Amino acid sequence: MPASSLEDIIAKLHLCKDAPHYMADKINAIADKALEEMTKEAGDFLHYDLDDEKHTVEEVKAIIDIFPGSLSVINLDPGFGDILPVYQAVYRSRAVSFIPLLAKEGSRLGVGSEGSRGGLLEDENNVVLNLTELDGIHLDGLYDTHDDDDEKCKQVLEKLRDLDLLKKEDIQNFDLLWHFLADRCAQRFEVLAALDPDSLISACCPYNEQGPLVHQKYLTENTFEMILKAGMEHFPENLGCLFRKF
Repeated sequence: MPASSLEDIIAKLHLCKDAPHYMADKINAIADKALEEMTKEAGDFLHYDLDDEKHTVEEVKAIIDIFPGSLSVINLDPGFGDILPVYQAVYRSRAVSFIPLLAKEGSRLGVGSEGSRGGLLEDENNVVLNLTELDGIHLDGLYDTHDDDDEKCKQVLEKLRDLDLLKKEDIQNFDLLWHFLADRCAQRFEVLAALDPDSLISACCPYNEQGPLVHQKYLTENTFEMILKAGMEHFPENLGCLFRKF
């Protein structure tokens, strides 16, 4: 719709206060329905159309500012349950970088359940877990990951940390280091290990109830190198926990 048409509609709506109550009420009802439809369209945009090669953070924030309810629009995906835009973004490579914005604004607006930090940590749809799951993230419908996606997700974790939406206690509460043990998740693992180095020692694993991650079974050469590198950085006095007894 041309800006002039939109401005004309807005001007007419402002004049409705001078119309008979019955007519004003009908026009307000139509406007409310239109606003509801526009909010849903904005929500669908956040779910399906975010693209960091086409859209800027400022542009997406403008949509949220105009239609704050768009962050709460539910995608009734039968495969995932009722999911919010912040969770949908995990599954598209070009949308991942908007997660910090969606979580920050969602937290400000009270999106999601209590304590979920704007829908970031919903019980059944934990965005952080899906950024750090064992097999990498599912990108653009494909079960695959690439080095540039590892870099993107690393940046997302760093921004969430800087916004205090990813906290030290989350590393152990959600077993993030174990979930992150994947060959192509080295950069993400490094960010999480730096946030809570003690998790390198105390992280739980289905294959080993206690002891440092470097002693876990079924490590690949890459995952062993990831753990040892982090261990040497944070526990050099113990050779990265390589020979420490527990």
